[in-house]
Amino acid sequence: MPLASRRAQRLLRQVRPWIEPAQALEKNQLGLGQMFFNSLRLTWQMSLWTDSAVLLRTMVWLDTPPEAALLASLLPRQLELKLPAEK
Repeated sequence: MPLASRRAQRLLRQVRPWIEPAQALEKNQLGLGQMFFNSLRLTWQMSLWTDSAVLLRTMVWLDTPPEAALLASLLPRQLELKLPAEK
């Protein structure tokens, strides 16, 4: 999609406000907040590494089994009221 098109401009206006804070959060979480890159090639490489770290962290999070609730047997349960179906 050409960046000069109306559709691309609209997409940028709608998406940019929530992408930039997310990227800033990831930058701070990875400890890159104090770094300044003056090389486009280095910046591109660091961006790829950051994206890879985020993807790996997400994959681990998705593959982690949920924790078993230790008190699940003590939680109240609602029983079904089995009424005969009306005809």
